[in-house]
Parts: sequence; C-alpha cells; structure tokens
Amino acid sequence: MINYQFSVHKSMVLSNRKALSLYLFKIHRAKDIHEIMTLSHDLDNYKGDRVPLEVVTKEINSVAEALQEDYLGLKVINFIDVTYLPLYKGIKLCINPLVNAKVQIPLIVICRLVARYFGIITESIQVSFIEEKYSLRLVFNPSMPKQVSRHQIDGVMLAVHKILYALSGLTPIKLTIAHRHSSHGIDLYKKLFGISAELSDETNSLYYALDPIDSHKSSSVYLDSVRKRLRNCFFIGPLQNMMNKEFPNLSYSERCEHILMTIMGLNETNREQVALVLNMSVSSLQRRLREEGTSFHRILLETKKIMAHKYLIEQRLPATDVAFLLGYHSHSQFFQAFKLWYLMTPMAYQKQHQGQP
Repeated sequence: MINYQFSVHKSMVLSNRKALSLYLFKIHRAKDIHEIMTLSHDLDNYKGDRVPLEVVTKEINSVAEALQEDYLGLKVINFIDVTYLPLYKGIKLCINPLVNAKVQIPLIVICRLVARYFGIITESIQVSFIEEKYSLRLVFNPSMPKQVSRHQIDGVMLAVHKILYALSGLTPIKLTIAHRHSSHGIDLYKKLFGISAELSDETNSLYYALDPIDSHKSSSVYLDSVRKRLRNCFFIGPLQNMMNKEFPNLSYSERCEHILMTIMGLNETNREQVALVLNMSVSSLQRRLREEGTSFHRILLETKKIMAHKYLIEQRLPATDVAFLLGYHSHSQFFQAFKLWYLMTPMAYQKQHQGQP
C-alpha cells in the first residue's frame, strides 16, 4: 500500500510547472514543453488542495530524467515568484501589523514562521529552525529520505532563501550541502544563493547572521530585546488558519503544541493567547482538549519539556539562554521549574545526557 502521509499543495505543483515552462523557454527548448507536460499528473484526480508527495516526486524525477538535468530543482525554483505562494502571503498577513507600526521585524520571527509553517506548501522537506548564539540556522531533512530526490531538497532550500530574502532582504552567511558528494555544478549555488556552497557530511543548512540590532552576547538579552520590539503585536492567526484548513485532521492538542512552539519566548504562552490564534473562546478550547483527554496546562508543560531537551541536549545552549527561549522572565524561575520536572538542575541534566543527540 502506498503511504500518502505527506503531501504538496496544488498551488506549489502548478507554480513548479509554470516555472519549468519558463526555464525551457529560457534555454531555447520550448519545443520540448508539450512532451514534458505529458509527464504531469492530472491534479483533478486528487480531492481538495493537496497531492500525495509520492506523486509529485515521481513527476519531478521523470522530468529530470527526460531533460537529463541534474540541477532541475534549483533551475526551476529560480523562475518562481515566491510572493504568490500561500506561505509568503500568510507570513505577510502575520507581520503586517508590525510593518504598519514601523517595527523592524526580528529575523527570528520570520525564520520561525517559515520553518513551522512550511508544510502548508509542501511536506517534501522538513524545515527545522535552530537558534544559535551568533546566528540562526535552517536545516532541511527529507520527509521520506529513500524517495525524496536531490531536486526537491535543492528546490526547497532555494525557495526558503527566496522567501526570506523577499521578507528581510538578507542573504545567508553560510550554505552547507549534504545531499551531493561532488563539487560539480557548485557555482550554481553561489549564483542563486549569493554564497559558495560547502559540501557537508552532516546537514543541508542555511545560516543567517543576526543583524546588528539583534546581535547580543546571549540569547536571553536577544530574546528580551525581541519581545520589547514586538510589543505583543506578534500574531500568527492567519498562518494557523491556513494550517487548520490544509490539515483538518490535526487534533486540538497538536494545534496547541504547534502554536506554543512557534510563539514560545516571543509572546505570552497562555490559553487566552492560544485560543485567540485558534479563533475560539477559552472555554471552547478547554472543552475540546478535555474531549481529547488532556488539558492546556499539560500540553504547555510537555511542550516546554520537549523544547528544553532540544535546547539543552541537541543544541547545547546554556541554561540561562534556554530559560528565556522558553518564555521565563528569569533563569531562577526556569531552574525551579526544571528541578520540579526532573529532580535535578539543567546543568546536571546536560551532563547526564552528554554525548546523546
């Protein structure tokens, strides 16, 4: 049985096809467009706005093979105007109140929104966001490593770069490529990303430097400055509405966790804020969660534990920085809460898990 766990928005498939036609015109192969388009699947065969990932992957691989093109993903996405993509439009709706208030948008906000909601347009690649001391990093991992092609990895990385550039005007300071093992064609990455690509044995990643106004000695000082600049105007309702529409089977527990992971450290993480994002009353949210056998308090606690482990063990961040990334107003509050969770300090927890991923 084919696993249709992951999917791609039809608008992304159509954008890719249009961009492919533009690319073929550009390289004087317009005569091949009709033949190439015969490899396309009829989107009307799939109900709703989404197409199974396997179907899209098969189409991309067939086109790349027919054209004998090893960097098709990069060359096609280069012809896409990302400002027409649903994800870009959703992010613009979220940050417009800040723009109208003439608040400089912190890069961490844009990166979090792109990473957390990228699945709206495609689930081919899981985009992870890592907050480091002097930079922000986006990591790209195939949802189905044995099936997703290098063309899709390239395409998603370039699409994310183009979205971030359209929203912030920033280019990456470092680009690492793990899905290719030859420097052949490496100049194309430099042309499209504005920086040379480095072959890596570990991850496909885009690194961005914090701009001068965001550069601080610690994450705690940085997050404090971000919160002051946002002035409680950071609202992700438009994107979450898109997410709910695209993935209606998500439980309310999953929706709450997703929202909390997005706004943690940037906005208040109380039930009132989450209910506002979900466009429902607090009582309705509580009732929905009770029906699922849980509560907002339990979800918030588990989300903080998950993120604390990620920051302390996976990213090896100092406990004082983790406190602010989790939304605590002082590291002493975090230390007290952590000792209640695990009967040990964050530093002891790090030591106990030393060497673990």
